[in-house]
Amino acid sequence: MARTARWKKEDVPHGIIRVTLASWKYFHDYLEEIIIDKKNYIFRGQEDELWKLEPTLIRHCKSNPESKFDTVMNEHLSNFKFAIRGRTNNLKDIINDDDELWALGQHNGLNTPLLDFTFSPYVAAYFAFCKPNVNSSYRVIYGISQAAVEMQLKEDLSLYKPISDYNVRLLSQGGMFVKFKNENDVEAILQKYYNADEKKIKLFIIKIPSKNREMCLKFLNSMNINHNTLFPDLYGSSIYCNTKLSIKNY
Repeated sequence: MARTARWKKEDVPHGIIRVTLASWKYFHDYLEEIIIDKKNYIFRGQEDELWKLEPTLIRHCKSNPESKFDTVMNEHLSNFKFAIRGRTNNLKDIINDDDELWALGQHNGLNTPLLDFTFSPYVAAYFAFCKPNVNSSYRVIYGISQAAVEMQLKEDLSLYKPISDYNVRLLSQGGMFVKFKNENDVEAILQKYYNADEKKIKLFIIKIPSKNREMCLKFLNSMNINHNTLFPDLYGSSIYCNTKLSIKNY
C-alpha cells in the first residue's frame, strides 16, 4: 500500500508535525520509517484529540482566571505536605523534595504541574486507547524531543525522573515527567521559541482512529502491554480482567 494511503502528514509551523494514520496497523510502520531517532523522544497518549498537552494544575488555573499559576502551585503543594502528615513514614527521603512530592501526588490523584510521559511509544498508545467509549474520533500519541526540552525550552519546561522507588507503576511504565513552569501548553511554548519554518521536529502528533481500539489493545496485549503489567497492583489486575471480559480473544 502506498505511504499516502497509510497516513496523511500535515506540517504544522514551529517544529510540529501532525500525522493521521488510516489505521492502528500502520503505527509501527510510521515509527520505523519516520521517527528515526526514537531515543530522543518521549511519548504520551491521550484519549481525546482536542485535549492540549498541559497538566491538571494548569487546567485548574485556566478555569479560574483570577488564579496566578505560581501562587496556586506553591499553596497547593503546601496544602499537600500538610495533608499527608502521618502518612509518610516510608517516605522520609522525599518529604523535603518538592519534585518528588509532586511525582507522588501525580500518581495519587493530585492536580500537579507534571505530565506523565514514557520512553515507549507503545505504552503511550495503550494509555491513549485503554478507555472505551470516548467521544473523540481519534486517539493521540505525542512524541516530544528531550533535547528541545533540555536546551531551548528549559525556561518553560523541564524533564524530571524520580529517583525514589516508592512508585512501582512509574517503573513498570518506563515513565518520567515533564514539569511545566507556567500556564502555557506545549504547542504554545513551541510557537514562542521556534520560527514558523523550523525544520527539525520538536513535537509529533500522531492521530489514530478511535474505532481501532480493540485491534490496538489486542496487539499491545500480545506485547505484554496491558493494565496487569503497567499497574502491578490489585487495581491493575481488576482493569485487566474487565478488559479481557469486554474484548473477545484478548
